[in-house]
Amino acid sequence: MKRFTNLITARTLLIVVSGLLIGFLSSCSKKPQEAKEIEIGAILPLTGDNAVYGVAIKNGIELGVEEISENGGIRGKKITVIFEDDRAEPSQTISAYKKLTQVNRVPLILGGVFSASSLAIAPLAQRDKVVFLSPTSSSIDLT
Repeated sequence: MKRFTNLITARTLLIVVSGLLIGFLSSCSKKPQEAKEIEIGAILPLTGDNAVYGVAIKNGIELGVEEISENGGIRGKKITVIFEDDRAEPSQTISAYKKLTQVNRVPLILGGVFSASSLAIAPLAQRDKVVFLSPTSSSIDLT
């Protein structure tokens, strides 16, 4: 039952992300040479005491990306997820955010498994106009 619930949660998250990516891509101006793939970022605790949560979400994201790819991708483009480990430490979340936005230049970031991590990067994402979705953060200060 838990695996089924995780699969439904992962599918729901990927459906939302797919919709946002389609909307985002539609609003972008055409570039001379369009990329053949869409890179998005994910900041998760993949090591440390809270790795069990991050690994479960990573597995769900990978399942969803696989399903989308098997159905032709988004507008024919493959999705690639760049995973960053924050160990559920807000300072590491900020470092991962900076790498994903400044080096990889991703338009969308999934993550911030815990509210403290999400709260650390939410103002940065808002300032930088990066779409930021947290699958699990529950702070009332996040919308």
